[in-house]
Amino acid sequence: MSTQVPEQARAAVRELEVACRQCLQCGQCIGACPNGFELALGPRRVVRLILSQDVEKLLECEDVWRCSECQACTEACPMEVDVAGMMGAVRRLQMEYGGVRCPERKVAEIATKRLSRKGKIDNMLFGTAMVSRGFIPSDLVATATMGVKMASGKVRRTPRLTVEGTEPKPFYAGCSLQQDKEAFHATARVARELGFPLAEQEGAGCCGHGSRGKIPAKLETDSAVFTVCPACDYSLQEVEIETVPVWQALVEHARREDRKLVAAAPRFVPYVGCLTDRETALESLAGAAELAGAEMVTSYPGLHAGCCGALGAMFRGPTEAVGNLIAFAAENEAPIVTPCLLCRDNVRSAVRGAKAKVHVYYWPEFFQAAAPAATTADGEADD
Repeated sequence: MSTQVPEQARAAVRELEVACRQCLQCGQCIGACPNGFELALGPRRVVRLILSQDVEKLLECEDVWRCSECQACTEACPMEVDVAGMMGAVRRLQMEYGGVRCPERKVAEIATKRLSRKGKIDNMLFGTAMVSRGFIPSDLVATATMGVKMASGKVRRTPRLTVEGTEPKPFYAGCSLQQDKEAFHATARVARELGFPLAEQEGAGCCGHGSRGKIPAKLETDSAVFTVCPACDYSLQEVEIETVPVWQALVEHARREDRKLVAAAPRFVPYVGCLTDRETALESLAGAAELAGAEMVTSYPGLHAGCCGALGAMFRGPTEAVGNLIAFAAENEAPIVTPCLLCRDNVRSAVRGAKAKVHVYYWPEFFQAAAPAATTADGEADD
């Protein structure tokens, strides 16, 4: 294969080798990777291929497409190698010079093509495009369910946002939430009922995450925006827009206003996915549990932040990390709660495939605003 690799590709790998020459091959990156169970090589060995300038194997490496770009490997590197950047660079080489055929890569290619023409991804058309290229969904029930949601119509009008005397907060909904009417309205409802209404940013478009950085987020704003998707956080921050996870903001607001939440079950297992700030996201879910008087059941931190499969899960199948999470939830007879809509759908598919008796909730499906405490004539709360 060596004679088939263009010299430009070899020159690009030589440049990458200089950028990661200080790598000690200590393995801290693969230890930090939330997708580590799923990778044949992992970030350490990808960097090793760069160091050895093995261009042929780099162009055959599927792991770079299964990287969710969470940056954990870069943050863990004691030699300050931009390991995640190396993974992204190899993806770009494959896009230009060939490489593997896998679901995650095809997702990126279709997303890039569609976002270059339109501002948002239509999930139904996207799925049709994947199937036409030979990628069949692993969960046909979930696919049919999504089709029903699409047929019933996307969110076509902004839900009632106004709360007397309260200014709505700038809200970036992204693509997935816009195409799940029930989840969209549940999000708006809990925010509104807590006195923290959301005003969607008009013309915001898709954050571009599915394109793997080829198409940047098109939102233009000078203010911070509230978000429901960690992938959107990542992409918006790439174009220097400050983001605040809305669930974290709601918990902090409820505490300030002495408000409570109600939970759909007395206990739950948290799942924050791989793209969030794990500690902050888990603390926020713990705060919501406290406000609702519910018990958050946890094990080792990585169990609650493994990768759900991200962009390829619908076409590849469940990850081992999610399988471990489901087994833990089943053992504890508790539902799973996640702040990420994509994670919810991927974990639900995995539960269905495992025939497990575990319910999976999106944050506002599990937590709702409790009615404000009644007050007496002298203004004090009436217990």
